[in-house]
Amino acid sequence: MSAYFDALAPAYDADFTATPLARALRGRVWARLDQLFPSGSSVLELACGTGEDARHLAERGVRVVATDQSPAMLALAQAKTAHLPVTVARLDLAALDPAPEILAHAPYSGVLSNFGGLNALAQHRDLAACLAPLVAPGGRLVLVVMGRYCAWEIGWHLLHLQPRRAFRRLNPGGATSQGGGVTFTVFYPSTAALRRAFAPHFRLARAWPLGLFLPPTYLEPLTRQRWFPFRLCAALDRRLPWPMWADHTVYEFVREA
Repeated sequence: MSAYFDALAPAYDADFTATPLARALRGRVWARLDQLFPSGSSVLELACGTGEDARHLAERGVRVVATDQSPAMLALAQAKTAHLPVTVARLDLAALDPAPEILAHAPYSGVLSNFGGLNALAQHRDLAACLAPLVAPGGRLVLVVMGRYCAWEIGWHLLHLQPRRAFRRLNPGGATSQGGGVTFTVFYPSTAALRRAFAPHFRLARAWPLGLFLPPTYLEPLTRQRWFPFRLCAALDRRLPWPMWADHTVYEFVREA
């Protein structure tokens, strides 16, 4: 899968990060991160991509250890966060062998994984066990995960007579994707499955939808159409804490003492 993200890296910021859709979605996550992690906090980021979230946190005085499995993404993150309190380290979430620079900054105030980085995992119990000794009691996990039900995706693909794609997230074995010359599986865990996986180390304190009225990121070109009510959809997203039928769900876990 690293090859896939290596291939995406050069154009990722132009194709996604800089778009109004990404800014709206990321802005909601940032607003919550700013509440949870004041200056002086320390955050371990999983699947950091090009380092956009790490830069935001570091500019506000948060110490960040940003990790990813893609060398190309990490190189961009390193360049983007130069001269900021950010340490970049490689971490394959499937192998879970933390590098010394990751262990050196523990215990962390919290952990962040944004925009579906954890959807590469078939199960999350091993990840929870790995993170438990790295997070201080009372610390927060903010995990932005693609959920099992996406109203936009179901409606869009049914409209285009693609029922298999409409309900692909419900497949218990995940959905197959291709890119960068590799085939890989994307998994869509339920809230109940994540709650079980992270117990007893972490308690689920809150879950809220991200991208309920705004479309999935792969439909971003729609939002640039003159007829698309972008401001209205963004405003509705900010005001409705349910249902959990968004493209992503934001899970906030608390480290048990």
